[in-house]
Amino acid sequence: MSEISEPRTAGGAWLIVAASAVGALVAAFNAVNLGNGIAFSFGAWLVLVSSILVLGAALILALHLALSGASRGVLAVLILLGILGTGAAAYFLIAWVLVAAMGVALVGWVIHVAADPSPLD
Repeated sequence: MSEISEPRTAGGAWLIVAASAVGALVAAFNAVNLGNGIAFSFGAWLVLVSSILVLGAALILALHLALSGASRGVLAVLILLGILGTGAAAYFLIAWVLVAAMGVALVGWVIHVAADPSPLD
C-alpha cells in the first residue's frame, strides 16, 4: 500500500522571497525618484542593498540548497537581522511601503521557523 504524503513546501521562505523582492523594487524606485526626498541618499541605497541581500539569502533557504542544519539556522538568524535592519532603516526614511514589505517578510520568517519542513525530513 502506498503512503499518501503532504506536499513539501517552504512557504515561509517563499513569502520572504516575495516580500523582499517587492521591497527591493520599492527601494530601487525610492533610490532614484526625485520626488520623495530620499533619492540618491545613503539610506536609500542601504535599504536597496539590504533588501537584495535578504532576497538572496531567502532564495537559498527556499530552494533547499545543500546546507547543513547549523548553516540553515545561521542563515535564518541573518535573514531576521536583515529584515529588522531594513525595516528600521525604511522607517527612518519614511518609506512606508518598504516597512510593510519587511513586515510581511517577518511574518514569512516566523512561518519558516515554526512550520516549514526541514529539507532532510
